[in-house]
Amino acid sequence: MSASRETYEKIKALEIQGAMKIAKAALLALTRDMIDLPGEDPQKIVELLSSARPNEPMLRNMLKLFVREARGLEGEVQLNDLASSILEEIEAGEKRIYEFGAQLIHEGTKVFTHCHSSTAVGILKEAKRQGKNFTAFTTETRPRFQGRITAKELAETGIEVYHMVDSAGKYAIDGADLFLFGADSVLPSGYLINKVGTGIFCVVASKYDVPTYCATHTMKIAGDRIDEAVEERDPSEVWPDAPPGVKIRNPAFDKVHLKYITAFITEKGIQKSILD
Repeated sequence: MSASRETYEKIKALEIQGAMKIAKAALLALTRDMIDLPGEDPQKIVELLSSARPNEPMLRNMLKLFVREARGLEGEVQLNDLASSILEEIEAGEKRIYEFGAQLIHEGTKVFTHCHSSTAVGILKEAKRQGKNFTAFTTETRPRFQGRITAKELAETGIEVYHMVDSAGKYAIDGADLFLFGADSVLPSGYLINKVGTGIFCVVASKYDVPTYCATHTMKIAGDRIDEAVEERDPSEVWPDAPPGVKIRNPAFDKVHLKYITAFITEKGIQKSILD
């Protein structure tokens, strides 16, 4: 099995999660196959990996950048050096996001976060590294419970964490100082796409006057698409043995209108808009 096919399967099975981790894994797989399978059309590899998560422009953008920059390069060393340079730039941008985002966290801050965003987690870890003591509230994020990953990672860092079911999210938002989350995609149409639940939590946050901050790298802007369809996953994730006559919906993401976003935390700073 090629590196790209193996990575594709892992992304589809959610063994690799988070837009940043998915993009990095895909880039390394593409690099490996361009080295090991020189006769393979790189565009076909890009299409395969991109199809694993259709709502991930960072995945598409990073792979397209690599293929474009790889023209004229030959051999393992040159291709690996290119991949490393792209990843180093992305990781440097991530660190800047952590530092900008940590400015919003103060002593005693109460932060609500949903699902698992390595960028949001990185901000909270950076705030803790700076010696700030604060409380995080996390939701399970059914049906695959990615919120438990967030809770575990934060608790391991020494952050006080309260974890609850998704439908109890109101209790976390009411009294929170901010709602912090990531993004899988930011659309030119004026929406962002993030894990299902983000939309309703943004609406609730607006009712309680809780500021909402989306932490995202600008490479997640879907400049190649005005709009995107929301991915629906296998119904069995929700109810494996659903009774006859019960039709299951399992949307993986929400489209959230940007009017609900107080500001974006990007590698360029804290910005009201990143589409200008």
